[in-house]
Amino acid sequence: MLLVMRMADAALSIVPDGWGNVMPLFTAVLALPLGFMSNDGYWFGVVPVLAESAAHYGIPANEIARAGAIGQIQHMMGPTSAPLWVLLGLVKAELGDFQKHALRWGVLVSLAYIAFALLTGAISIA
Repeated sequence: MLLVMRMADAALSIVPDGWGNVMPLFTAVLALPLGFMSNDGYWFGVVPVLAESAAHYGIPANEIARAGAIGQIQHMMGPTSAPLWVLLGLVKAELGDFQKHALRWGVLVSLAYIAFALLTGAISIA
C-alpha cells in the first residue's frame, strides 16, 4: 500500500501548481490505466490521495470519485476482472484475443465518457 501511495504522490508531482483546477480531468485520465491494472490499489491508494490534494483547490471528494469511476470501463477488460474470466471460459476465448479488440473500443468509450462528464458538469475544470 505504501508503494501505491508513493505512486500517487509521484503522479501528483507532475501537475503544476497552477493546474490544480484540472484535478478531476487528471483523475479521469489516470483512472484508465490504473483502474485496468488494480482496482483495489487504485481506489484505496490513489483516489484518496487525489481527493485530499483536490480539496486544497476547493474540489469536492465526490467529484474526484466520479472522475475515478470512469476507469471502471477499462477495469472490466483487465486481467483482474472475475466476470471476464467466466465469460471467456464460456465462449472459449483467450484473454489476449479479447483485449486486442476490446481495448480499442474501451479507450474510445472512456474518452467519450470523460467528454460527456465534462459537458454535463459531473466533473469540472474550474
